[in-house]
Order: sequence, then structure tokens, then C-alpha cells
Amino acid sequence: MGSLRRGAHGSGDGPSVPAATVARLQACAEHGADRLTDTHYAIAFDVDVKADGQVDTATVRESMIADREIVSCMEDALRGMTLPGVVTPLRSSGPVYGGGVSSAGRAPVGHPAAVVVGAAVNLVPILIVAAGVTIVVAVTVHVASEMSGPKDEPPPAQPDCKKVKDACITDCSRSSLPTGDYGFKFWNCVNRCMKAAGC
Repeated sequence: MGSLRRGAHGSGDGPSVPAATVARLQACAEHGADRLTDTHYAIAFDVDVKADGQVDTATVRESMIADREIVSCMEDALRGMTLPGVVTPLRSSGPVYGGGVSSAGRAPVGHPAAVVVGAAVNLVPILIVAAGVTIVVAVTVHVASEMSGPKDEPPPAQPDCKKVKDACITDCSRSSLPTGDYGFKFWNCVNRCMKAAGC
């Protein structure tokens, strides 16, 4: 749980969770804080965001909270938020929080789906106090894979080289046998045939 210590959450600069979502997280804590036995907790979430900024999934990465009702309530709160202000900096024309991006990972500037796939944004940590219990909520936003723009072409199907070899042997048997040169002409024919088929 070392990564959930308050000192590991940054200075508070950068993108943040919308106020409406913070209110929902606060409500989750207030409805369950009386069941908690300690005074300080921390929980970290990973959320995937789509091109329009809508959160697709929210999952717990680490948690000091054993109360499943509180955790589930917070997951629902995060799944309901929209983060267009977080997606915008991930476009190739802006900075990426939490790490650099190679030129190969950038899409053309201005492309509607020109977003750095796999980039992560650490939102400003949320400090929630309810019934004397303090909960630090850390949220890391990840770019969903469909944000990469047009789908890449599927890789070409690999040939069945055993079948190709059998077919090449059959063809070359007709064209190159008998060889009169210890089979070199025949096997050269087979090799050329297989190479042409991608084997």
C-alpha cells in the first residue's frame, strides 16, 4: 500500500475530477463511513476514457477500504463522469501528463481521433472527510484503445506451408522430373514455388 500514501499523490496541479463526481464520491463515503474502523484510508482507481471523454470502465487498482459497498458506490460514481478536459491534452497537439510520447505514437494534428493511445493522466487526488474518516481517492485515466482512429488492417492470413509444400511437390513432379541432375532441378522448383507462396 506504499503507493497510496498521501505524499505520493502529487502537488494538486493538473486535471481534476468534476465537482459533480466529487459530490457523488462524498455521498458514498457518508453512507458508509460509520462502518469503517480506522480514521484514514486511501483508494486508487484506474478509469478508461473514450474519445468523447466519457468514462468507459472504472476499476480499483489498490484499496485500503474493505467495505465493498463503499468501493462499489465509488466505482459507479467514476463510471458516470465525463472528462473532455482530460482527453484534449492527450491529442497530439498538447502535452501528455505522466510521460512522454514518441513520434511514432502521435497521430496527425487536428485529426478527430488523434489521441495518444495508452497515455495515462493522474488526476488531482480527492480528499474526502465523512464522519471523522478521511479518504484519499486517487484516479488515473487511461486512453481507451478505440481512440486510436481508423482500425488497422488485419494481418494477412499466414499460408499453411505444409499444404503449400505438398502442392509444390505435386506441381514440380510434373514439370521437373526426371531431372537427370540428382534432383537439383526438382528441389529448386519446389523452393521457388514455396517462396512464391510466402513459405
